[in-house]
Amino acid sequence: MKKRMNVILLISLVFALMLAGCSSSNTGTEAPVKEQAQTEGTGTNPSTDPKQEDNEPKEPVKLVFMAPWSKEQVEGRFHAGTKEKFPHITVEPTGKFADATSFDELFAQEVMPDIILTTDGFDILKERDMLLPLDDLLKERNFDFNKIRPGIMEALRARDPEGQGRLLGIPIEDVTVALHYNKTIFDKFGVDYPTDGMTWDEVIELAGKVTGERDGIHYRGLATNLMSQAMTQLSANGTDPETGEPQFSKNPAFAKFFDLAKRIASIPGNWEPDIQYDFTKGEVAMSLGLIANTIPHYPDELDYDVVSFPTWSDLPGVGPSTLPLTVAINKHSKHIDESLDILEYLLSDEQQLRMHRLEVPSVSGDLSILEQFAADTLEQKEDREMNIKGIYSLEQAKPAIYSPYGPDILLYGTNFVGSQVTPFLKSGDDVQTFLRKMDEEYTTIVKERKLQN
Repeated sequence: MKKRMNVILLISLVFALMLAGCSSSNTGTEAPVKEQAQTEGTGTNPSTDPKQEDNEPKEPVKLVFMAPWSKEQVEGRFHAGTKEKFPHITVEPTGKFADATSFDELFAQEVMPDIILTTDGFDILKERDMLLPLDDLLKERNFDFNKIRPGIMEALRARDPEGQGRLLGIPIEDVTVALHYNKTIFDKFGVDYPTDGMTWDEVIELAGKVTGERDGIHYRGLATNLMSQAMTQLSANGTDPETGEPQFSKNPAFAKFFDLAKRIASIPGNWEPDIQYDFTKGEVAMSLGLIANTIPHYPDELDYDVVSFPTWSDLPGVGPSTLPLTVAINKHSKHIDESLDILEYLLSDEQQLRMHRLEVPSVSGDLSILEQFAADTLEQKEDREMNIKGIYSLEQAKPAIYSPYGPDILLYGTNFVGSQVTPFLKSGDDVQTFLRKMDEEYTTIVKERKLQN
């Protein structure tokens, strides 16, 4: 689980916890909540409260934010864009993930979070009776849902632990993936660069052409990192939502995915056990990567560019079903309106453009915004123009149907399915044999979850 969070932490995350006067699903006892340090809200939107004079200073409010973010990260993500508009609101991070252990710690300290970063989904909030559906609240504010890029809201609604498709959190940052390629290596082999819209078949064929030795250096055509994103393109469920029965050996999508991994590893000279692909060292021709921790941070001497994520030949134009960084509001918060004020502003075009230019991928559907990713950084680098538009040329895959038994296919890198790629390649098993072993292993996990519930 923590490995899973580490990937998202690279994009910057974390959570804060706790609610007041609600029962803990682990202890069966009610956690006491002491008077919050912040000033209690009135329960009305300060911007529309008729009792609030326009020129009358608002009472200061502190929103406790459950996330593994530092004060510096909160300053950059929240205050830098909202302090002028909402000078009375301060966002205070707890520095904790939204998991059971952290919630228990906050309960023990009698701290209740107002807003919560939910990289692990909404199940933990359901267990702690914190879920707050946001559809009606945002409609009352005339929020334009269409401003969010297609597919993002669907991915969030698919994560409703009660299967009702409710919007339980607000997406504030996207997790965007792309195929990165090293121009120098392609030039050494005399091979044309990758292009937007390439299929997995085409990328594998291309990888074979740029795998081999040149000038005493062994180059590998395609890294196997972030392979799990190819799985999300197939919109497949790992377990039956009703019974929890694993579907790995029964659903052909999983065989298709592991066969893809085997084909990549089977490129002569491309893969061997325990090698470490490092695109930044200039010995890997192509690598899948999250743009937030690659494009702005790769060394200047690395001559590279990006194209759209590879697609399956029978699903042209369909990219991964990525999961944005999402913030939920605790239904027990005494500052729901103030929390909505802040989160709604984070989705404004003004704020989304500012953050997007500062290397934080936007959830906007406006291509004129999306084309400016990391512009403030790239403008400082001579002759550095990236194919940002191509990254956003794919539609997002339909998310898999939510199953309370998992596995969460949308989580990055270290989700259960993604974590099985290397063991599969090392095992020597054929695909179906390995998938049956996955069924057996996950059956045990399901039994444990049922006992916990």
